[in-house]
Amino acid sequence: MINELKSEFTHIEEKSCLEIVNNKYFEILDHEINKRCYIVSENGQFKVSNSCQKELNFIAIDNCLFDSSDGERSDCMIFDDKIICFIELKNCKNKNISKNRKKAKSQLISTIKFFKDKFDLDFELEAYICVTCFKEDEGFTTKPRASNKEAQLEFEELLDTKLFYECSKSF
Repeated sequence: MINELKSEFTHIEEKSCLEIVNNKYFEILDHEINKRCYIVSENGQFKVSNSCQKELNFIAIDNCLFDSSDGERSDCMIFDDKIICFIELKNCKNKNISKNRKKAKSQLISTIKFFKDKFDLDFELEAYICVTCFKEDEGFTTKPRASNKEAQLEFEELLDTKLFYECSKSF
């Protein structure tokens, strides 16, 4: 898949949209100013546990692989040789968490459809809606949702993808 992405998106390495990570633990941060995701060691919004330290591929999608002229896209994706995780990060600054989750869902759908149409994805697919709030003295705190069975069923039927309302993934 990496080679297909590199040939399709010639700027993927030039703009550092692709990063190979084998850290035991890392986090993903959607940078507030330049509006793209980065791997960070702490103070991120999405936590990744990689206990076996296997090679994971991280791709910044929004404002890296794609720009604002390409329509709605999710923030990033992370994958190994079996699973692709599409991730949308939302900050609850505007306090409308429900609206954020709805927008995140549509961004994930358009991104997954794009990748499924463009590439042969012989992977298990997962989608993550991660809503966090930032407080100076606490850092990011998550706003979990128990589930939304209707949305999860829609993702399963429409995209053959599991939908999670979580801010973490273990590989």
